[in-house]
Amino acid sequence: MGQLPHMNELYEKYSAKGLHIIGLYSQGEAIDEIAKVVKERNIKYPQALSWLDEDNAWDNSSVPRVWIVGVDGKIKFSGVKGYEKILESELAKVKHPGLGDIEVAAELKEAAAAFGARDYGKAWKLADAVASNSEASDAAQDSAAKIKACVDDRFRVLRNKADVAEVENDWRLVVTTWKAIAERFTGYEDAAEALEKCEKLKADKKVQLELEAATAIRVIDRELNDKGAGLEEWIKRYKEFATKYKETSWNEKVNAAIERMQQELKDAEEAGKGGK
Repeated sequence: MGQLPHMNELYEKYSAKGLHIIGLYSQGEAIDEIAKVVKERNIKYPQALSWLDEDNAWDNSSVPRVWIVGVDGKIKFSGVKGYEKILESELAKVKHPGLGDIEVAAELKEAAAAFGARDYGKAWKLADAVASNSEASDAAQDSAAKIKACVDDRFRVLRNKADVAEVENDWRLVVTTWKAIAERFTGYEDAAEALEKCEKLKADKKVQLELEAATAIRVIDRELNDKGAGLEEWIKRYKEFATKYKETSWNEKVNAAIERMQQELKDAEEAGKGGK
């Protein structure tokens, strides 16, 4: 908890320069408790509730822990303290956050900064103003066109992510993606439906139940893993979950898991009898 204010300071100081901070929450509380901490502590950066490290590439031997991923996608630091110089060194390599190696004309510096701050609606409007100016230089027109194209591409990626997540019944991702669109594309014409979409999702009882179920199953898995529970307890807790959330998309997946565990239990019992 003591490190949260410093993370907020880094986020406010460097987010416009290309720094992205993601908190990894791993204590096992319910979503309401996590939301309460985020609100009370005024955490400004996103929190991930779970992650998968199949290759054991991330050293998480202590909590809290900080990782810095460089501009080349490789881990540059893993530890608790002493990362400021590495952070500044990596940020110095970022010319225009999010725009890659695009050359930005002087008239588009503000638009580029808005893009780096993920205010895509503002970036598009500023770039469009230059693109519509017949007196703008060829370099400025080129920069404006490229920035507008980058905004269009970001919107298509997020919109596609939301659509795919809805098909896959990943309602947490649906909600967070539409919320991101609403926040980042203010004034962008194609994103006009985002706020209405967010309100509909918030009012949809089925969606809210799906979100509740997604949190509940994560909490169950965390608790049982932490205590090293046996198959009998896993089956019991999963059956309770399946009963409570039988109207959600999680029901089929959880029942399939129950069947697998029951078969494992049966196989173990038969193997035990055979060994006697």
